[in-house]
Amino acid sequence: MSKKKTTRELWDEFVGPFLPPTHLLYAPYTEYTFKGIERGQEIVNLLRRFTKLENKRVLDLGHGSGGISIAFAMGGAQIVGIDIEKMYPLIARSWAQDNKQEVNLLRASGLDLPFRDETFDIVSCNDVIEHVEDAEKCVKEISRVLKPRGLVYVTCPNRIAPIIVMRDGHYALPLESLLPRKLADIYVRAMGRAQKTYVPFQPTFPKMIHVFKKEGIKLYSLELSLKIKSFHNPPPGEAGGKIKQKISKILPGIVDLYAKHFYLKWICPLWRFVGIKN
Repeated sequence: MSKKKTTRELWDEFVGPFLPPTHLLYAPYTEYTFKGIERGQEIVNLLRRFTKLENKRVLDLGHGSGGISIAFAMGGAQIVGIDIEKMYPLIARSWAQDNKQEVNLLRASGLDLPFRDETFDIVSCNDVIEHVEDAEKCVKEISRVLKPRGLVYVTCPNRIAPIIVMRDGHYALPLESLLPRKLADIYVRAMGRAQKTYVPFQPTFPKMIHVFKKEGIKLYSLELSLKIKSFHNPPPGEAGGKIKQKISKILPGIVDLYAKHFYLKWICPLWRFVGIKN
């Protein structure tokens, strides 16, 4: 009788053909993967500010290795995860068993969700939407399966943020995020990162808002509220904190203008949103 493979062994089997341990990106991708439960717990804690999670029906769209699904299960939610990769449910189930959690995982596409209309109270789409070929269709499906007044948690990288331009978050290459897709494919292949890019959706901030608004979901930026708060209530001892606080008292409109129209659009490297369906 063959020995059951560990979660880490399943992961290595999955990524081995394109991301062997000697690959430059193996270590950061593996570290990112196995911090998934921590990321999920942060999302769970965030959403608890808006609603109770116990017994809520939650869809983890693009569950990957399962960390976020596991965190929702730990939080008492009725979690369903979907992913298009056939190996991911195997990895995620193994990891869930390691943590004594039950998760319902399906192989499915975000472009054709196998659920009835208004099935879920919450949809989580973390580090996923930028990888979807037809993001607008995916958002349409998210809206369809979400109940009225249901919540969406979604993230998306900002391709023009200086830190992303200097070193993008997927291939660790300078300027890659600014290139047209065909040139980006050539670039990542020439640098030995991948055969092609897998980040087809790289919207501007207004585009991101518009795509969801069109489907009846209003997005609220977490980074916007945090940036404004950093001026009004800077952390104790922060360098320049007193100056920021004075600016916010004397010129509150300038702070809002900077946060909304400069920081969010040009500086912030990762947008995080909570959305509410009409």
